[in-house]
Amino acid sequence: MTGRYKLHGLTAGPAVVLLTCVSINATFAHPTYEDAVLGHYRLADELDRNQYADNVSVLRHYFAGENYGGKLQMMSIGERRYFFQRGVVFDVTDPMNLSVVSRGAYIGSQIQVAYSQSSGKWILMSGAQVTEPGAEGLRGVRFYDVSDPENIVHLADYSVDRGDPSRAVQEGSGTHRNYYDGGKYAYLDSQMDDSFSNSESGRANGIQIIDVEDPTNPQFVSYWWVPGMHEDEENEYQQWREYGDQISSTSQHGGFYVPERVEDGGDYGYSTWGSFGFMIFDLTDIEDPKPTGQWRPETYRPGRHIEFHSSSVAFLDRDIIITNPEALMPHCVAGPWYDSYVFDVSDKTNPKMISILPVPVPPEEAPYEHFCDKRGRFSTHNMPHLKAPGQSHSTITAYTYFNGGLQFYDLADPANPKITGYFVPGQGGTIDDVFSHYRDSDNVFIEWDRRLVWLASNTGLYLLSTPLLGEPMLEPMAIEDWAAPGVNVGFDDFE
Repeated sequence: MTGRYKLHGLTAGPAVVLLTCVSINATFAHPTYEDAVLGHYRLADELDRNQYADNVSVLRHYFAGENYGGKLQMMSIGERRYFFQRGVVFDVTDPMNLSVVSRGAYIGSQIQVAYSQSSGKWILMSGAQVTEPGAEGLRGVRFYDVSDPENIVHLADYSVDRGDPSRAVQEGSGTHRNYYDGGKYAYLDSQMDDSFSNSESGRANGIQIIDVEDPTNPQFVSYWWVPGMHEDEENEYQQWREYGDQISSTSQHGGFYVPERVEDGGDYGYSTWGSFGFMIFDLTDIEDPKPTGQWRPETYRPGRHIEFHSSSVAFLDRDIIITNPEALMPHCVAGPWYDSYVFDVSDKTNPKMISILPVPVPPEEAPYEHFCDKRGRFSTHNMPHLKAPGQSHSTITAYTYFNGGLQFYDLADPANPKITGYFVPGQGGTIDDVFSHYRDSDNVFIEWDRRLVWLASNTGLYLLSTPLLGEPMLEPMAIEDWAAPGVNVGFDDFE
């Protein structure tokens, strides 16, 4: 499908989408939990307060019993390292003695922190999402100067409907998961306005690109969406295979990762689009992003999942991308199991699935046979963030699995990935309140240079080490580089 659309003075175009489907060869058959769920479903009678580990050591456990499961982002000033999470700032210069710098210092949990060379400041961008029509509140992003973590300054707000961000009621749903590396552009997972109303699961998000060279005055650049999302595209909407199922996640999700800045010659962005699969975009013309390649399974299996939730570009130097799903319902009642795929993206027009990540199983000593029998959600959620100190490991990565804890994978052979270690914390919450144990192991951040692993969970913040990464370094250390080209350029000149 192709076309040009002019909406509210905006020309978006050409909206080209491939929407191809690919059959999964039987060679990639692997154990799933479908038989277990449908034939052997035995929900545990109580929460599992036990802790399990293999090839992983716990160095510290902070805020025990409290919910610290949000996204972690890091900045540095000399040897000092700071984490940002849900309005809190932590000093982790000495990882064995974490200290809280401030609380309530900024608004938002979907955060991105990066050094802006153009402004000479460390900038925090936080997402604001309001899903109820007519509800008051910002639907967009906020910008803060966090150069002094003890004195954070609000710089600007930006509304994704391109109107005055100070209005009480705005259009669209705001933003959910975004990407910003300190360069000229930020990439917003957003529903631009209420005219993008065709969706099977609430949000009809596309990718909005904004110019943040001056973070006090963000400017719209372009917007791309799947044809059929807009209210004037009913014919295209009815051609979706998901049309009318009222359950599929027909929306962008999981950020838009651009591992090399466009202004530095980067050409491609990688993103996940729920039921629409994994897409690669050509960003040569930033005002006219174009999808060049796409992959999604041929089999149509609607369920209450985000089938393609996020994409890991940590192994892009090997032309490898990993995508993963997210289950939205507890106790494996969301429908069919969705896989995490490993892709060869050497041909940007034709990503090829080469393997599937193995599904974790509980340790033998656990009082259940499958994580589907354990209370809470079980599925992948997050991988280590791209903006992290040091160079990422050439073969090791990790994924949070909610009630399945943190699982480490080795992709030395990408056609045969292996689980090589895990850490599953004891569950928090109460058994009669599912939302109290709904997001057990939520986020992971790896300091590659110090070989430290931080697990954000609903029972606190865990500092972990694993021999998979080598001996941990617990002393203060200035950051020499970051895990992706172009990230935080000029940060080492900041004093």
